[in-house]
Amino acid sequence: MRGYGPGAFAVADVAVPSVGRGAVRVRVAACGANASDWEFATGRPLYGRLARTLMRVRVAGSDVAGVVEAVGEGVSGFAVGDRVVADTFETFGGFAELCVAKAERWVKIPERMDFITAAALPQSGAIALTAFDGTLPQNARVLVNGGGGGAGPLAIQVAKRAGAEVWAVDNAGKQDVMRAAGADHLIDYRETDFAALDSTFDNILDLIATRPMRRVAARLTPRGIYRLVGGATQHLIAAALPPRRTGLLIAHQGPELTARMVAQVARGEITPHIGATVPLGDAPAALARMGAGDVPGKLVITC
Repeated sequence: MRGYGPGAFAVADVAVPSVGRGAVRVRVAACGANASDWEFATGRPLYGRLARTLMRVRVAGSDVAGVVEAVGEGVSGFAVGDRVVADTFETFGGFAELCVAKAERWVKIPERMDFITAAALPQSGAIALTAFDGTLPQNARVLVNGGGGGAGPLAIQVAKRAGAEVWAVDNAGKQDVMRAAGADHLIDYRETDFAALDSTFDNILDLIATRPMRRVAARLTPRGIYRLVGGATQHLIAAALPPRRTGLLIAHQGPELTARMVAQVARGEITPHIGATVPLGDAPAALARMGAGDVPGKLVITC
């Protein structure tokens, strides 16, 4: 990445990443795109610019799937040729032909699972499982704002498996994705202000905060919970403050949740929705479409 704005992403030759002690190098087959990648490129919201600077991100992409090419000293449990997936959020580097990350980040994937499917799971799966797996009351009423993106369809499916009645919110172009995921009620935010609904909810998952937290939280039941993942900086700051029924969703991204989601997908319990698959050379334009909200489901970059 260079500079900020839609043109920050560019395809270029970089040095082959070295494999240090305790690390694994993977030949990337596919890498799922996340909102954080676009935030790094544009520098908006402000926390995207700060995070990119503090984490020294040069090559974005953190939902990486591929084949082990080299194993560093001291690594056990992995061998050249293993099929793996990881959330490399600490180091990124997934939008490239080769990616290096600590060995403990990688999870082996079944032979029958293709790399594109695997690359759609790490970050989005962690969000979905943290939000709704084992956290919902019986017969819960749930609302997912941003339900038609990468994490939304997974979150809807996890909530439905828990027996919830689900309202899903996104633009008109993503209604079919949310319906296929099992949402009971579909809302086009351009036509209906979901924060003004008469209904109340036991759990609201806000994947892209566009409205003040307290206004959305007014739609909670007396014991309801509102959790925010991304959006405008002022909304994230507000979410970090009391009252505690509202706040940030802290998804502990890493191999445990990735492995759990891989297992559920392998068993046919959950299905990611791949909205677009593009080669690495077309990634800059595809990421711009994702940033504009024009990709229904998950964008996956292939190498």
